[in-house]
Amino acid sequence: MRPSCISIVCLVLFAFCSVDGSDLSQSPDKCCFSFSNTRIPVKQVESYHTTHLLCSGNGVIFITKAQREICTNPTEKWVQRLMKLVDNQNMKQMTEAGSGDSA
Repeated sequence: MRPSCISIVCLVLFAFCSVDGSDLSQSPDKCCFSFSNTRIPVKQVESYHTTHLLCSGNGVIFITKAQREICTNPTEKWVQRLMKLVDNQNMKQMTEAGSGDSA
C-alpha cells in the first residue's frame, strides 16, 4: 500500500471514531430505573431536576442537603407537591438574598 492510501484509511477510521464518540457525549448523565416511595421532607431537599429526554422513562431526581440523589416518579402527587414546595423555598431564599443586598 502506498503511504497516501494508508493516510486516507487512517483519516476515515479517525472520522468514524469521532462520530461514535460524539454520540456518547449526547447521552444522558443520569436516568431513573426505579423509584423511591419514601416521602422526603422538604427541609432535607436542596434541589431537584428531571431526567433527560433520552432516558427510557421520566423521573424526578431530588438532591438532598446531604448530596444524596433520590429518583422519584413524577406522576405521584407527593412528588409534584414536593417540587412546588422546593420551588417556593428557593424563590423565598432568592427574594431574601435580594432584599438583604440593598439594605
